[in-house]
Amino acid sequence: MTGQAENNQGGGPAFNTTDALGRLMNNKNLYKKLLDKFEKGYSDYEGKVRTAFEGGNFEDAMHLSHTMKGLAGNLGADSLQEASRNLELVAKGGEKTPDLPQLLDSFNAELNRALQAIRDGVDLG
Repeated sequence: MTGQAENNQGGGPAFNTTDALGRLMNNKNLYKKLLDKFEKGYSDYEGKVRTAFEGGNFEDAMHLSHTMKGLAGNLGADSLQEASRNLELVAKGGEKTPDLPQLLDSFNAELNRALQAIRDGVDLG
């Protein structure tokens, strides 16, 4: 599928490359560099987020979730952005919620899906 990185979990594309490239004035080389930097720098991010939430450090959890929300949005990882937004809302509330384990699992799945799509090679059209 041109313009979108496929995923192997059936929930839609891991990346909306059309939107992401639009934000980068169609600079495919820059987008490839950003994806590579993301893959190298954020592969252990889920553990940091989970540790912050499980330790009750909601300020760190909010910062980590907010950071990933922005990164995911810039890269066109719409599902990861949404999962990050959901965690950020919990962190802003300052307490663990009954759905937190499910939200963390969803975040982990979306992060791993995005990282795997990068490793598999994102089709830039």
